[in-house]
Amino acid sequence: MYMIRDVKLKKNFVVMAILALAITFYMPTSEAQEDPYIENVIYSKGSEESSTIVLSGRDNATFYRYLILDDYSQAPTNWFESDFNDSSWSFGAAPFGDRSVSGVEPNLIWNTQGNSPYEDDVILVRHKFQLSGIVTSAQIDVAFANYCTPYLNGNIIYEERGDNNHAQEYWNDDGTEEISASSFEMGQNVLAVYARDTGQGTWGNNNRQWVDLQITASVFQPNNDSIIFGDTVTVAVKGGNKGNVSAEEVIIESFTNESTISSTTLSTIDPNFEDLIFFTWTPDYIGENSLNLHISCNCSDGNSTNNNLTLNITTKIYRLKTEIENNLQYVNQTRNLVKIISITNNGGLTDNVTLIPSNGEINSQLTFSPNNFILNPGESKNVTVSAQLPLSIEDGFHNISFQVKTQHDYTVSEYLVNNGISNEVAWKWIESDGYEELYDNSNWTTLGFNDTNWLNASTPFGDSSVNGVNYRTLWDEDNYAYFRYILNISNVEIYKNGVMNINVASNNFGDHYINGIFVFGDMDQGNGHGAEYWNDEVQIFTNYLLEGENVIASVIGNPQNTQWFDQEIIVTFPQANLWNYEDATYNVPIFVDTTAPSTKVNENGFYKNSTNIPLTWKEISDDGDLEGYYLYYQIKDGSSLGDWMLYGYYDTILATNFSAENGKIYRFRTIGIDVYGNKEIKGTYDTEVKIDMDLPRSELWLSEGDIQYTNLDGVTINWKENETSDIQGYLIEYKKIDETSWENYGLFTGIGEYWFEPESDGTYQIRSRSIDYSGNKELKEIPDITITFDRKKPLVSLNQINILRDTGDLTLSIKEKSENLSSLDIEFARLDENNEDILEWKSFDEEWLNEEFIIRSLVDGYTYYFRINPEDYAGNNYPREEFEFIFDYEDNSTKEILLPTIPLKPVMTGKIKNVEITVDENSNGIYDKILQEYNGNDLSGMKANQYWIDYDEGKLIFGNGDVGYLPPTNSSISIIYSGYDLVTTIDNNPPMPVQNVEYNINDENNLTIEWNEPEDAVSYIIESRDNFSRPWVMLENIDYTKNKMVYEISNLSGGFHYYRIISVDRMGYQNADMEGELLEIFIEYENINSATSASSSSTVINNYIIVTSLLVLTAIASAAYAFRNKKEEVAINVDNSSILVPVELLNEEQINTAEENKPTFSVVQGSQFSRTTVFVCVGGCQSEFENVNDGDDGNEIMCPHCGLIGDSPL
Repeated sequence: MYMIRDVKLKKNFVVMAILALAITFYMPTSEAQEDPYIENVIYSKGSEESSTIVLSGRDNATFYRYLILDDYSQAPTNWFESDFNDSSWSFGAAPFGDRSVSGVEPNLIWNTQGNSPYEDDVILVRHKFQLSGIVTSAQIDVAFANYCTPYLNGNIIYEERGDNNHAQEYWNDDGTEEISASSFEMGQNVLAVYARDTGQGTWGNNNRQWVDLQITASVFQPNNDSIIFGDTVTVAVKGGNKGNVSAEEVIIESFTNESTISSTTLSTIDPNFEDLIFFTWTPDYIGENSLNLHISCNCSDGNSTNNNLTLNITTKIYRLKTEIENNLQYVNQTRNLVKIISITNNGGLTDNVTLIPSNGEINSQLTFSPNNFILNPGESKNVTVSAQLPLSIEDGFHNISFQVKTQHDYTVSEYLVNNGISNEVAWKWIESDGYEELYDNSNWTTLGFNDTNWLNASTPFGDSSVNGVNYRTLWDEDNYAYFRYILNISNVEIYKNGVMNINVASNNFGDHYINGIFVFGDMDQGNGHGAEYWNDEVQIFTNYLLEGENVIASVIGNPQNTQWFDQEIIVTFPQANLWNYEDATYNVPIFVDTTAPSTKVNENGFYKNSTNIPLTWKEISDDGDLEGYYLYYQIKDGSSLGDWMLYGYYDTILATNFSAENGKIYRFRTIGIDVYGNKEIKGTYDTEVKIDMDLPRSELWLSEGDIQYTNLDGVTINWKENETSDIQGYLIEYKKIDETSWENYGLFTGIGEYWFEPESDGTYQIRSRSIDYSGNKELKEIPDITITFDRKKPLVSLNQINILRDTGDLTLSIKEKSENLSSLDIEFARLDENNEDILEWKSFDEEWLNEEFIIRSLVDGYTYYFRINPEDYAGNNYPREEFEFIFDYEDNSTKEILLPTIPLKPVMTGKIKNVEITVDENSNGIYDKILQEYNGNDLSGMKANQYWIDYDEGKLIFGNGDVGYLPPTNSSISIIYSGYDLVTTIDNNPPMPVQNVEYNINDENNLTIEWNEPEDAVSYIIESRDNFSRPWVMLENIDYTKNKMVYEISNLSGGFHYYRIISVDRMGYQNADMEGELLEIFIEYENINSATSASSSSTVINNYIIVTSLLVLTAIASAAYAFRNKKEEVAINVDNSSILVPVELLNEEQINTAEENKPTFSVVQGSQFSRTTVFVCVGGCQSEFENVNDGDDGNEIMCPHCGLIGDSPL
């Protein structure tokens, strides 16, 4: 026994007198006594809803016995009685009429003939029908023209309705009438109708005849069978009063052990009266259910033995169980599918089982044997499921699908929410003030909404009746009203696959929700509507419902007129949900294998670099019925193709090694065979292998040519095969020359080109290595390309040279360089010393040797400027003509920047300004700050955007930001100018001798010597000796000079004193050719002063000096004449001796001859290639001169300045 939830009664009870039975009671006549009783309780499984028990001829062509007469007076006696014999009458189907009307055709022609009195204007019809139940209510509907009188079982229903112009309608209002339930009989009933035509015509004076009818009734069909669990039965109880006095306040109750089912109260039951009392009951359990009935009264019941009855009803369920083996069903090449399944009736009802295939190509071929068979409770039956699969069904996995269906496919309907017509249904509600909404969202429709301030009330809500229904709660404001109903569902699975019918009676507008979800509504749409039962009827699925509490919510807007709201929800769901059952659809997996297995030798590449070929194979059909493999091979040697040869048979082993020869192609295939003997047919091979053990070769080159250095960002590399035809890929690799491992630049599948752009400078090696289809990899130890990327300007500096020098060879050397150079050009320009003019730059013909550059034939009196133009092997150069120097300014305490090369003064460049400075202050790469050069010497006059250049030191001077520009920290400064690297001045002439020498000796023998400052002298050497036979001794080196020089010697001793003053220039050159050659001073021993001067009185001493001087001059002149005749020039070494020498030293080797290998003249470099050769008088005055006679016609040339004659250097 299984208990289910209470099912609400669709109808509480119906009380109706159906059958009045004559019951004979034995009643004592001696006294009056009440005897209320109940007996003979019966039930029906049928619905109390009305059904048509006699169908119209229009809908069903119902057959009648009929008789057409000219006048009713010809009608047989009692023709309308049940027992009248109408066998002689004609037999035909309704409708009866003379022509088609409103699309309805008459089945039998009834046509009035002639003139008045008319012929055939009367028709009598009779129809017999059976009833197996008790009619509780009935109605007849007749469509006729012009008059009609119906009878049931001899009882007239109404008489002679209609008129002369009465036209037929389905249905005529005056043709509809209730039929008394007592007029019906159990078993056969007879319907009889008399109809006549007036002959006066309808519809435009044309005669019309018509008669058709139907009877609808509610029939109670009693039975004693079991019912299906969940069915609601109608119970009929016969009861009454067997007493001889009326019974007052009689109550008839029905109840179970759990609840009261019905209670009927009758105020009075007359003596000897009985009737049937109806009510409904839904049994609560699967199995036996007992309903107790009891009658009582507020009277003296003389017999209580007939006051109680018990109705026992058995409820059963329907349930089918299908058992299918889950193993895979195979279909072979016969394409015939056979599957045995077992179906058992596990319910309590006899069932008619139907198997229905699902949609699909295979399912459409399914047959079931047996099908549509009866299965009693507890009975099982095997069903053979078979199909002949179409050829279009491919091999592989498939499903067959079918449903096992019971005949009992019923539903149950019940109220989820009752209407307020006959029930008090409690809702919560709230109104708005005026026609303004209370809520701007739908939160009020959810379960969690707090509605404690809402009012409790019952439906209907309104202000006047609708369809005869009065309101229970007054609502008479033109506003919005909100309604909530809480519905508790203990088991929502009962409503699975069900539907809900929501019926709403409301005025104007409304929206309706379930659990916060909008279902339907017309709020603020259209023109509104009036309230009717029902003006909105909507059907939805039950998936809106939840287990537990559910919220049914509605909002109704009434801007004007009357207000109304009522609602009901009826749920309909499969009855089998009550015991958790539904007809199942079954899927049976099948595997179709109608062909031989498919096998294949696995691909392992066409090329192999080994004579050992590993072979594997597999089944590709995946049928699962493979038995084994036959392995075959075929050899292709050039254009020769051999026969297929069996290599072996394998069942469990799926691999082997095959020995081959280099240079040949081998083809392989497998032939599979399955357990059914299906052998694979294969006309070609599965795979082929070529044995190739030769290494591939490739080459790589540059589009830019065979270059070793480049200053480009990148180069275009090209690669291709080198007499190799089976390359599948090229591996491009690179590395720096000092690295050991190669980097992968890319793997390419064919010949091509690519841009190679390294991130950093350096020497890179690039190579291509190819891989052929056999997996052979090219070996390449020597790279294809070695190239140096150098994208930086070469930085070169020279060692400093003296600012002053002689005309000897000048050697320039490299102090440092950033890289190896391809060339280092040197240019020079010269100006007369202390002269500033536009420089004309010229090049040298000499070459660098061991990083030294020797410059010869420098001319005295010129200032030489030298600049270099370094160029590296990549073609980067850094000329000084437009020299650009980028300085990263990191510390604003830096006020001076030493420039890499010395800038030229603007006058030497021929420009107004030489130095251009721009600043990138924001580190964005844009040098947009332009500075101005300050030309004054007082730096305090600089402006905030000015700088100063120290052209002598090669320095850039900044200020503090107010006085002079101050770069921001981390800014970048661009300095562009024309500059030079070295400067020197050639000075080869000694200074002028000391002139205008005067002296004075005072009484204390103190000597004062004075002389005028000679040209070019920067210092002086004071020398002395006390006789001619001794060398000069330096007394003092005076390292300054001024216009009037003074030298003092104190306390001279007696005797001769000799002095001379040597002038010294900036080069250190000395000139001892003092005016008067020397000073001779004699100090008497007797303190007598004497000196050789113009005023001296010592004739002996003067004569001695004169003679001595003459001898010295004669010796010098003789020596000069002797060397001149030898065509040689005497050079006096000023560093080691003085021009003024004592006579006694003339025999000493004080006069040095010129070096034997030193030339007299030299050539200005490059002039020998021009039209006029420029010579330099090296051995004489150091001057430059041009000579038309270049010495080609003779061996000697002469300096036009000093007259020196010597050999031509050409």
